[in-house]
Amino acid sequence: MRVSSALRSLGAADEGGVLVLVALSLPVLLIAAAFAIDVGNWFVHKGHLQMQADASALAAAQEFKLPCSDAPILAKAADYGGGAFNAQIGGTPASRVHLLVNSRTYFGQAPADDTVAAPPCSASMVDVKLTETDLPWFFDLLPGAAIPKVPFINAHARVSINQIDSSAGALPVGVPDVNPKSARAWFINESTHAVLGSTPLSKVGTSNGLVVWDNAAAPLPVTFASTAKDVGVVVALGGSTSTTCGDPLVSCYDAGAAVSGGLPATGILHIQGWSRAPTVTATATPELRSAPLAAGTCTNPDFVADASCAFRVTAAVDFGTTPTIAGATLTAVAGGTKYPMTYSATTATWSTAASAIPIAPGGSPLSVDLAWERSAGTVAGSTCTTKNNNPCKGTFAGVQRAFSGSDARSGPIQQAQVLRDGVTPVDSVERCSSAQTSCTQNMVVRIGVKGNLKNAADKNDPIVPLRVVGGSQNQALDCDPTKSKLKDELATGCTPTYKINTGTSCPGSVSALWATAQPWQCVGVQTGSATNQVPAGLNLRILGAEKPATCTAPNHWSSFPNLDPHDPRIIQVLLTPFGTFSGSGSTTVPVSDFATFYVTGWTGQGQGFANPCQGNGDDPVPNNDAGYIVGHFIKYIETLNPGGGTTACDVNAFGACVATMTR
Repeated sequence: MRVSSALRSLGAADEGGVLVLVALSLPVLLIAAAFAIDVGNWFVHKGHLQMQADASALAAAQEFKLPCSDAPILAKAADYGGGAFNAQIGGTPASRVHLLVNSRTYFGQAPADDTVAAPPCSASMVDVKLTETDLPWFFDLLPGAAIPKVPFINAHARVSINQIDSSAGALPVGVPDVNPKSARAWFINESTHAVLGSTPLSKVGTSNGLVVWDNAAAPLPVTFASTAKDVGVVVALGGSTSTTCGDPLVSCYDAGAAVSGGLPATGILHIQGWSRAPTVTATATPELRSAPLAAGTCTNPDFVADASCAFRVTAAVDFGTTPTIAGATLTAVAGGTKYPMTYSATTATWSTAASAIPIAPGGSPLSVDLAWERSAGTVAGSTCTTKNNNPCKGTFAGVQRAFSGSDARSGPIQQAQVLRDGVTPVDSVERCSSAQTSCTQNMVVRIGVKGNLKNAADKNDPIVPLRVVGGSQNQALDCDPTKSKLKDELATGCTPTYKINTGTSCPGSVSALWATAQPWQCVGVQTGSATNQVPAGLNLRILGAEKPATCTAPNHWSSFPNLDPHDPRIIQVLLTPFGTFSGSGSTTVPVSDFATFYVTGWTGQGQGFANPCQGNGDDPVPNNDAGYIVGHFIKYIETLNPGGGTTACDVNAFGACVATMTR
């Protein structure tokens, strides 16, 4: 009994201890619970605020159009950032939620970030910073106590408008890009293949529709040694930073010449190197001195493109005596035709008649020889006569060369010239000899590159034809291993992701390319003809059926530049290097850029594949050929493209842009 009583007394004591422990712990537990609830409430507010910021930035990005207007972008950002939609949870009044667009700081806070603090159109971004202020604690356990509220809850989202450098969904159409990213000129001794010097060329502006590149800011000193009788100027155009002939994306001109030491053996420009030595006596073989080409109807006879014209040849020849006394004659020979030359005692030079020698564009380099003859006196021990077997005659071979530009040999170069000291055109230079010790000239190479790829500036701009199929030199690409027919690639686009090539060599076959990991920097070329593949694919893509009965998506080009961004006629194409489609056979080529094209016309070739929009607002295609697509290049901002970019969108540059969430 005593033991039982003792135990009961001990139990009563324990119960009292537990009650005391519970009494002491309960406030702590309540505070911990309140803290957990308040922290959870903060996370809920923070999460919802981030959702508002994301929605605001993404909605605003949909309003980026060209021409760009800030007002609708800012209005959409405000609507989805808690204005018309997405109010903050918990009954938070709008006065405590603050939205800032393109601000480097949050509301009421000092630290700054890298946001471009400018209106969205000029900043090429919509950066949304949302701040909720003074969030109260969910539980106030100490009535009357001054418990501080949560001063700031921040959320950040940014959509950048960048030039596209990777993309999916483009059409299987390649557009040769004729705008190089880099350029260099080499002076080479065409006789010995020695390099006399090279210089990078810089883009300096435009002239008559051509992009001008030169080294006028840093003329190149070129030494014309005694062996430099024929100096050529080789020009390299690069699709990236490299201008090394043989590298990917680099084309070197004269592209039709043999290659020696990694460079073409002859250039697109020629400079005759002449010498005052040796001294010529009245009985010695004559020596050629300076022999420049001269303008006739050709503005620049050294390089001709796009038009037929004619030029003159002038020459100083040392016969050792007055030519009229010596019975001397000089004849220019070009393309197998002889052109008599007349001597001027005033200038002591010979010259062909004005505009004597014709040259046509798209041909080959035209070499000029000078044939001499003396009908009186003696030359090298032979007596000169007027008879057919006169021994006193000879030829100065390959004295000069006029270059006739063509896609095959000079690519997109439409003008080319060498200027001494950046001022005087020159194609005849005195080289080093015992009589000429100063034989270094400061040379400037200037070229003009045709830039036919440009965004439309007006709704009345001429239409641009894209030759998708027909023969070996079409612009069709094989871009999707999951689609065996061109029409399917046209209808749904290229599923794989492609990326701008910055100098990577391309595989020799499409199958080798497809075996590599994406994004692909090269794309397959698809040659040959496929009847009605183009209309079948475009009819399905734009009008909803391969054989549509009505024009369900009419041509809205007349509304340019205010085009609906959801217009199905807006498509993306791949840019490829110049000359991509000049050969035949299947291969792979680099992807040099992306561009946006607005389709204004295509046609069918029977079998029910007609385009019902033809005759109802669409533009006609060349020769009503079903292998063509016609339209206009436009500057366009993709908002639903899975691709991306890292460089801010340049609204004045050719190419496409993309809205990408970067924060």
